[in-house]
Amino acid sequence: MRRIFVLLMLLIPVAACCSHKQKPLKIPVSRWREVTRLSVDSAVLPFSDTMFISFEKKDSFSYHNKDGFIYNGIYTINDDSLLDFGTAKYKVEARNPDLLVLSNDMGTFRFKRDLSDTVPIIVIPKNDTFAPVKSIDDMIGHWTVYKRTEKDQASGAMDVATTIRAVYITGPSTDGKQGYIFSGNDPGNSPSWYIKSLGNDQALDCAGKNPRIINVKKCQKGEMILEENGVTYYLKEFK
Repeated sequence: MRRIFVLLMLLIPVAACCSHKQKPLKIPVSRWREVTRLSVDSAVLPFSDTMFISFEKKDSFSYHNKDGFIYNGIYTINDDSLLDFGTAKYKVEARNPDLLVLSNDMGTFRFKRDLSDTVPIIVIPKNDTFAPVKSIDDMIGHWTVYKRTEKDQASGAMDVATTIRAVYITGPSTDGKQGYIFSGNDPGNSPSWYIKSLGNDQALDCAGKNPRIINVKKCQKGEMILEENGVTYYLKEFK
């Protein structure tokens, strides 16, 4: 009996250690705005491309530089405080309710809580009517997703490989490609889908990694709304 007791006492620290390793680290839901940028030798640097970071539910994130490309996806943070966005990695030097300090081989970035709206929100009145999108030419531009909603909120974690991050509409071309769809995993020069056409039903017929039909709900006044499989994407055209 004594041997069994001793064995159980030896196994308890091991079980506790395994449990600790399996527990994922998270950052609370919050929004941050860059306020100070330092070089690797701690010199204060001037900057105009302010970075904005949003930590959201289900370990998802959104970050972008002012008037720049918006990146969305799932982040991880390990026991060494290495924050991995997939497209960028940072060391978390400090974090409290009002301050976030990140660093990488480019320098150090200090953030304060962001209490302002970083991008205009599209408000859709109940009686709003959108002008029909008659041609792909009406959609030409570089569009970036800043918000997405789902009909089924219990659908689980976001699939970065298929979730739309950006849409580039080029219009008719000799190669038959009228635009490109970027997912959260796609680098800036390698989209996973291209747009074949805009149908009379205001749906984008897309090919590439797999066929996709994306409905165009709105495209006017620098705003676009797309819908696919119960997910609605809100996009702005940053110039």
